[in-house]
Amino acid sequence: MTTSRGTSNHPVGEVRHGQLITTYGPGAMVDLPDRSVGIGGLNLWHYSRDDDSCYIDEPRLIAKLRGLLGVGTLLLKRPPSEDGDFAQKFKSNSGIRSPQFPLWFIAQPKKDPFPPFIDESGKRYRTRPLVPKERLVKDRLPWREPGGTKQDLDVVPVRFVQCCANGHLSDIDWDRFAHGGARSSCQEDLWLDEAGAGNDFNEIYVRCPKCKKRQALASTKGDNGASMLGQCRGHRPWLGNFSTDALACSDESGKPRYNRLLVRSASNAYFPEMVGAISIPEAEDPLRQHLTSNLSFFEKVEDESDLKAALKFMPEKVATRLRDRELADVMAVLSAVRGSSKDSRTEKQPALKLQEIKALYAPSAALGSSAPSSTFHAEIMSLSGKPSWFTDRFDRVLKVHRLREVMALIGFTRLEPIVKGVDGDPIDQHAIGAKRADINNKELDWVPGIENFGEGLFLGVSEATLQAWRNSDGVEKHSDKHRTACKYWNRDHGLKPDDFSWPGEEYLMLHSLSHLLITTAALECGYSASAIKERIYSFPGQGYGILLYTSGSGSEGTLGGLVTLADRIDHLVAGALERGRLCSNDPFCSMHDPENDLEKRYSHGAACHGCLLIAETSCEQRNQFLDRAFVVPTLDVTDAAFFPAELP
Repeated sequence: MTTSRGTSNHPVGEVRHGQLITTYGPGAMVDLPDRSVGIGGLNLWHYSRDDDSCYIDEPRLIAKLRGLLGVGTLLLKRPPSEDGDFAQKFKSNSGIRSPQFPLWFIAQPKKDPFPPFIDESGKRYRTRPLVPKERLVKDRLPWREPGGTKQDLDVVPVRFVQCCANGHLSDIDWDRFAHGGARSSCQEDLWLDEAGAGNDFNEIYVRCPKCKKRQALASTKGDNGASMLGQCRGHRPWLGNFSTDALACSDESGKPRYNRLLVRSASNAYFPEMVGAISIPEAEDPLRQHLTSNLSFFEKVEDESDLKAALKFMPEKVATRLRDRELADVMAVLSAVRGSSKDSRTEKQPALKLQEIKALYAPSAALGSSAPSSTFHAEIMSLSGKPSWFTDRFDRVLKVHRLREVMALIGFTRLEPIVKGVDGDPIDQHAIGAKRADINNKELDWVPGIENFGEGLFLGVSEATLQAWRNSDGVEKHSDKHRTACKYWNRDHGLKPDDFSWPGEEYLMLHSLSHLLITTAALECGYSASAIKERIYSFPGQGYGILLYTSGSGSEGTLGGLVTLADRIDHLVAGALERGRLCSNDPFCSMHDPENDLEKRYSHGAACHGCLLIAETSCEQRNQFLDRAFVVPTLDVTDAAFFPAELP
């Protein structure tokens, strides 16, 4: 993918397809060599004409997305690609147009810095002009020192912008800010004064040299911060330089939203909302595959008469495979691929992970094939010869030789991430201060997606053993702390108890064991811990298990290192349990109380960076809902573990 400036087709930066879904999707801010941009929304994504290779077909995921977004028609498309030399790229006009943002800049001389600013107390500040884009000429600032020669100064985008909890984004009105939130008639350039390392907002000031007023960035915090930055006006620069939300920016109660200071590179500037599915074996439908590969020829086909007329003008290679089929059958499959306005927008689709756990417990014949075209192939491992402590707790182990993961981006938030249930579906009530922002300037009829291929292993846990463990006195006593802590977690996230209920002891045990397994497997399989992902299945009456897998756009995710660990899975689990028994931060880690209102780590029991916390890209719950006391005995809790203190 390339991003371009203005109307020029000349690419000024590149982002990998996977990053457009996970890190630098529509609305994210990216620093390029000579500017900063906001990755353009879907209305600024341009594909080559008749490019049907961009469509991704994953029926279960598409059905789920249609239900989540409340739309009848929805397709999945890969980000636009540019192959070949630049001349071909220029001709194809494909890529992503990304508006420049922010439009305020800091100027700096090439050689000697500006003389420092000294305040009334004698403190010295580094100082540089703060100017809008209108002051620039050919991306440089014309400048003349008093009595000096004229020079053009290099500029860099200012690192401070403002956003609101609804995801809107805009430049700070720096002139208004420098004058204490009031309008001013001063016409001189503003200056940015910085002391220390430049990271303390109390030591960063915006100064007007004419009226001598000076405002610290720290004034944006606290009760006075809202008046300093003002009400949000609903700006959406990633959808176009002049895009503004049609509705007034307000919170759930109808009160106006106020802007908040945001550092462009901060970790809370962009949280993509993604929905993913693992492809499970299904009967192949050649007609569906054919239609998906040639969708551009069916854009205006709405009924059988349209289809009959369109067949006369289609290329022979497309029409030949359809002429012998009943028109009604073709239209039924076409409607399933594209979606239909007659589809129910309120019908709740089953959780994607629920369908997956059923497939993972299917008989051997239903676990896919080794054919090159297969998207899923798993092999059931025999548990004979495994120790009793293992077979008493695990009832299925799969070697997943091949799997396909499809990820779709449906929106993003700022300041706070979207809250998801343990079934993988976003919950209806979002985290406080977080509302899904638009990635298109109209109703979505397609969303970007990527498909990754990889390998993995699956551990199925015996439901009978889990229930017996759950009903023990030690587990029930320890679980009471987590249930209470979950109420505090809901409170801090603006959720009601009905919006998000505690995931349960089974989920915390499986999730904590999964993290221990990832860390242990990374030492043996050849993949880094951040390259291994997890899917936790906790469905009473349906199945419990852990799927550890890798996925990548190429062959990197299918090296075989993770699959081979299944041959000695009992040794892998034993190593993970040994790793979890003692943390380098014990006894403090093991003594953590999830109800502690001072630490505010309500989703954690015995869990820290020394034992359970891993890369957030690997964890399905952003390192929340973890407690190794549910897996192995710890120094503080000895009677809530699923596994014994010492293995036989």
